[in-house]
Amino acid sequence: MLIIGAWVLVAEAPRIIAQGDAKWWNALLATFYYALGTIPPQLIVALVLAVLLFQEIRGRSFFRVIYFLPYIAPFVGTAAVFKIIFSSRPTAPINSILSFFGLPSQAWINEPAGILNLLTPGVQLPAWSAGPSLALIVIMIYGVWSFFGFNTVIFLAGLGNIPKEMYEAAAIDGAGRWPQFRYITLPLLSPTLYFLTLYSVIGTFKAFNHIYVLRTGAALGTTDTASVVIFQTFQRDTRYGYASALAILLLLVIILLTIVNNRVAAERVHYG
Repeated sequence: MLIIGAWVLVAEAPRIIAQGDAKWWNALLATFYYALGTIPPQLIVALVLAVLLFQEIRGRSFFRVIYFLPYIAPFVGTAAVFKIIFSSRPTAPINSILSFFGLPSQAWINEPAGILNLLTPGVQLPAWSAGPSLALIVIMIYGVWSFFGFNTVIFLAGLGNIPKEMYEAAAIDGAGRWPQFRYITLPLLSPTLYFLTLYSVIGTFKAFNHIYVLRTGAALGTTDTASVVIFQTFQRDTRYGYASALAILLLLVIILLTIVNNRVAAERVHYG
């Protein structure tokens, strides 16, 4: 079976991919880039903020509201604001900041080049290995900004379910802040982390509204994720059957990732 699998991957898979829809393969690649570029940062930022906001600090309720506002604000409106901030105009807010520090302006939301090609001007990498485009990076920044508040609230709920007696016992035994966080907080937050990871994976693979608003023609399709390609195939090209088939493929990908996530989490999630 291993020999047959290796033969399929080496001999048949490249030929099948080459004969497939290039737009769909690029959309899947952009979707994976978007998921990898948004899920870990937003979970890390949310966990750090949740731990900080769980402490007895002044104005804690006010900061909780402020951090949750990006999630409840209309995605279309905030995405339109991001499109203005990260415009390719030299006078755009982000380019004005770069020029203040003596750095050149960037095309941002209109830049189709991969981030690795931009960081290594003398080296031209293939499209599949050049990383996400700068335009997709902007969409990732928006994704992290808009969803970390929701994750922070869920982490706060998880922190509230951890008994304080465990921290008191650990402090009596001489454990500092970092050992308490590593051996008490993280293991007991693993169910919450598992839920947010699963929720984020499903959400990023079917994300549409803000991506559709932030995408531009100048990005040459590098920001078109799977959901955008399915929508264009259905609405613009009126290929209803093909769009339905692509939607089923996306569903199968999400189911496969969910199964993998469950298998990985089965040995790492601690309930109680």
